[in-house]
Amino acid sequence: MYRGTTPTLKFTLPFEASTLAEAYISIEQNRRVILEKSIEDCTLSGNTISVKLTQEETLKLGVSDRTEIQLRVRLADGNALASQIFAVSTERILKDGVI
Repeated sequence: MYRGTTPTLKFTLPFEASTLAEAYISIEQNRRVILEKSIEDCTLSGNTISVKLTQEETLKLGVSDRTEIQLRVRLADGNALASQIFAVSTERILKDGVI
């Protein structure tokens, strides 16, 4: 992921996304949550949940070898689930700021 860009994070679920009552996508660096998106920020379609990050949001990320991303959900029946933690690199950009 590059700072200052607008990536879309997409999770494929083993069930219909319409069964979600609550969802959070957390992005962490150095064991500190930098961004958190709730179900209201997400798009649900079929068995996928996705969220688009803004330039301002990705600019909050430091250039790091390890940016961690995880999805946690609560289903309508009360069951709570979590995805594996995905580790990605956050890459630097030459022109900083929003364009």
